[in-house]
Amino acid sequence: HKLGFDGYPELRAQLRSQLHPEVVLDERSQQRLDSIAQGSNLNALIQSEIAALNAISESLSQTQVDAAANKLADAKIIHIVGRGSARPLVMHFDRRLRRLGFQTNVALNLQRRDLAEKFMSLGADDVVVFFAFQAPASLPAGYEGLILHSAEMGAKSIVISDSTGPTIRPRADITLSISRPDEGVMQLRTGPLVVCEALAMTLAHKNSEQAVTGLEGLERLRNNLLNDKGSS
Repeated sequence: HKLGFDGYPELRAQLRSQLHPEVVLDERSQQRLDSIAQGSNLNALIQSEIAALNAISESLSQTQVDAAANKLADAKIIHIVGRGSARPLVMHFDRRLRRLGFQTNVALNLQRRDLAEKFMSLGADDVVVFFAFQAPASLPAGYEGLILHSAEMGAKSIVISDSTGPTIRPRADITLSISRPDEGVMQLRTGPLVVCEALAMTLAHKNSEQAVTGLEGLERLRNNLLNDKGSS
């Protein structure tokens, strides 16, 4: 713990990423080539996703989900940050939160200058959620500065990541790290998607009145828009 790691596996992952990044990339590339050579196989894909789902409970607990949900539940604004392949998750999580009545601010694929404008109004009652995979190479631009700014402003931070999550520095207040057995081969985000759903369901359970109010408001707005004949 004196070195800032929770255990030997985390230290080992950090050292590998720093000392031999080319080896990691070569292994991943070879695994992907082997997968392509074997051809497309629906059953193999299904089995792979089943294994990925089963692995979630080995890397993440309900206690961790509850802790993250508690911070989100009290947020004035939930800021969601991501880049590249995280886009579907960012958009999905944003939609789920808005349907539950939360105010969100999405920062997707933004460079540092644009990111600064997005977060000018960041306050102590806000929460910043980062989606970060295959760190450090794919961290959102400005991650370090935004984490430090969040802490300075008193806002809370949450990282949703793959097995590289524990190596990310600076650390967020909460890191939800989900690994999958074939992480070097498959880039599907089944695990993080389930975590987003778990967070949304936990939030709905914690504040059912807000969730119902949000859904009812959405339904009223939809009906109004559908019934709007427009000006002739």
